[in-house]
Amino acid sequence: MNLDPSTVLKINKENFNGIYIEERDFVGKINLRGKSNDKEFMRNVGSVLDLVLPVEPNVRVSNNDTNIIWLSPNEWLIETPGDKTQKVLKLLKSILNPQNTAITDVSFNRTVLRLKGDHVFTLLSKYLVINLEEVLKTNYSVAQTIFIKIPILLIRNNKDNETISIDIHLNRSHAKYVYKLLIDGCKILNI
Repeated sequence: MNLDPSTVLKINKENFNGIYIEERDFVGKINLRGKSNDKEFMRNVGSVLDLVLPVEPNVRVSNNDTNIIWLSPNEWLIETPGDKTQKVLKLLKSILNPQNTAITDVSFNRTVLRLKGDHVFTLLSKYLVINLEEVLKTNYSVAQTIFIKIPILLIRNNKDNETISIDIHLNRSHAKYVYKLLIDGCKILNI
């Protein structure tokens, strides 16, 4: 069976009351589990990805085309361009000890909505109970939270002087529901 890696919502960048919402193009995603205190594991992953796995909570590191997102002390999400995912997956599996690690391609499980605009935090605060300005205060911050009973991962994409840009990672099956809630929220923004 060949899964279609295309987007779920099939929407272009749309503007709703000053907030742009779009579904990002397909991005490869690899869930990696291992022990952060295992020096060989950390060194081997670093050699494959040309990045050091973040060990600080709620942080993202990146280079030209790869992001590594901290999920827990021994779990990370690796984002790669879709055409490079299988190569990275094979390299990781060939170099890491399968007894001490888990490497799973989760590319088809999730999609990513990008919100951009000056009032993104105001919109999201209608659905979240965390202080986004505090939790996502740096341009390498991430947060795992619940969006009306739906687990999501938030990733800040903007630098301090740029317009707020947040990626929302969520299960593909929830994309339409969350998208409709975000549109409704944009309509009643009190700005």
